Amino acid sequence: MVKNIRQKKLFWLGVNLWMVFSMVLIGGITRLTDSGLSITNWNLIHGIIPPLNQTDWINLFSLYKQYPEYNIKNPTMTLIEFKEIFFWEYLHRIWGRLIGITFFIPLIYIWVKGGFIKNEKKLILLLSTLGFFQAFMGWYMVKSGLIDRPDVSHFRLSAHLLIAFLIYSLLLYFFCKVFSEHKVRYMNEVSNLITHRKNFFASLFLLLSTISAGALVSGTDAGLAYNTFPYMGDSLLPPILVDEGKVYLEKLLNDQGFLQFVHRVLATFTVLFILHTIFKASKDGLFDNFKIMFKLLLSAILLQYILGIVILKLYVPIYLGLMHQLGGLILLTLIIISISEIQRGIEGARITRSAKT
Repeated sequence: MVKNIRQKKLFWLGVNLWMVFSMVLIGGITRLTDSGLSITNWNLIHGIIPPLNQTDWINLFSLYKQYPEYNIKNPTMTLIEFKEIFFWEYLHRIWGRLIGITFFIPLIYIWVKGGFIKNEKKLILLLSTLGFFQAFMGWYMVKSGLIDRPDVSHFRLSAHLLIAFLIYSLLLYFFCKVFSEHKVRYMNEVSNLITHRKNFFASLFLLLSTISAGALVSGTDAGLAYNTFPYMGDSLLPPILVDEGKVYLEKLLNDQGFLQFVHRVLATFTVLFILHTIFKASKDGLFDNFKIMFKLLLSAILLQYILGIVILKLYVPIYLGLMHQLGGLILLTLIIISISEIQRGIEGARITRSAKT
């Protein structure tokens, strides 16, 4: 019975991991194709039904024409072009509803069967809260582009993406905990597991900060502002920090050059710190029985950084922008798995210490 419940939990978590992973990519395509404002209203039930005939399409297109994105950015858009951007936003919203179904229905069944311990219930409560807040944030983000500007707020976009990555991180950690249940990892040769855990958590924080800054860049099309590296025009600094005198914070946070500069700095610092983290962990034997993780982390962080530079120089092609977001997800996955393995090592070290005493 216990084994059967554990298998159901793993399957449930695995399906939701795949659903959220896919949702981040669908959201990335939606943003990169400027599709996010194609559906101008929100209806939880009625919104499931797609346009079924030409009249439905004309009505939806007429609604779209009433808002800034059409009037300012796309006044020559045809119905066929509208259908293309509608598809991605519709898929994005439907996928969100499906995640709600695949998360909560099996959750209720496993909960009733007594399949969750106290700590798991706390994690489920946190995931549920983040999920509902994410749904609200999606609506709140779209609303910002339907008033007087043809784009959503880049701050709300960044928050929306960050919450998605947090949900994915918690689901993955939950999955790793259930998967390695009763499998203690003995790592007596590693003397400072707590330090390594702190380093990986710091790496996680830096990565999420860099991703959030990347969303600010995407939300303002700042990737198209300066397409040389490491220089931004004639300087390493953006013009707003070189040419202008006193600059207010609000102006900085809406300046393309400054936002791209912040993303560059954070990305560079993140790369250097993650490299420090994994090489120190490798030196202390953390990857002795898990060498593939060292190679994967090293490859992922270097490729992600190089890809960012290539995207910049090529003026942000959609397919490379999507690959960059995918690279961030892969790197996040590897860091969460590493944290989970370190935690298992700490538990194993404590068991060993208790046995000796």
